[in-house]
Amino acid sequence: MRPIPTGATAPIGAYLKYPGSRLLLSCSACSWSKAYRPEAVIARLRQLRGGGHDTPLADLTRRVGWNCPRCSRMRWRFELAWPDDLDPREVRRLANQIRN
Repeated sequence: MRPIPTGATAPIGAYLKYPGSRLLLSCSACSWSKAYRPEAVIARLRQLRGGGHDTPLADLTRRVGWNCPRCSRMRWRFELAWPDDLDPREVRRLANQIRN
């Protein structure tokens, strides 16, 4: 995954500016990571009445209630990232699909 430099204060809804992006949950201690679809995370937050598109990425880290599977610590961070196999042509195609 290629991180997108948005910062921890960026809202989850910023994924709309970056077509094809994923939410990357990673451990700061050991670099273990897992990607999630932003739409699914937003839907789950709304179901739990815990936020939505405007929820900052830093607030999501407080909602993770499990330890890292590799190092057993809880040093989480969320960031937006592009998958490695996503090429620039596909990004343009997805942007056009969202716009139209």
